[in-house]
Amino acid sequence: MVGNRVQVGPWGGNGGVNPWTFMPDGRIYKIRISAGACVDSIRFTYIDHDNVKHHSETYGGDGGGPYKFTLGDDENLIAISGTVGEFDSYTVIRSLSFVTNKKSHGPYGTNEGTGFSLRVSEGRFGGFSGNYGAYLDSLSVILNYSH
Repeated sequence: MVGNRVQVGPWGGNGGVNPWTFMPDGRIYKIRISAGACVDSIRFTYIDHDNVKHHSETYGGDGGGPYKFTLGDDENLIAISGTVGEFDSYTVIRSLSFVTNKKSHGPYGTNEGTGFSLRVSEGRFGGFSGNYGAYLDSLSVILNYSH
């Protein structure tokens, strides 16, 4: 635990030459995913404390079909799940699903491989990290706790 943060994961493989961390200074507003046989990429939009929207870079390659969902003002992520498996001789994130306090989104990608899941009952989703190349190779969740 670093300060009031805990990293859970990573799930996925050891590939991907591009490490990334996304920790917004505000609330996550939209998540964009490109997926087909696996999760090719993920991108986040967040709203800062001045109500200005910011976009993360795209973490991953440009394959797969586009998907996106938006979180309402009173909507928060409470769970994430997915699968990890082999694709194109790499161990990658094969599928991702998100659950908010309002509804479920996904699965995006192909629901094959070894499953993982994280439901948050205490704290909140504060960000994500992982590695990517042509695909989303690995993913971790960063949880924030306030005392």
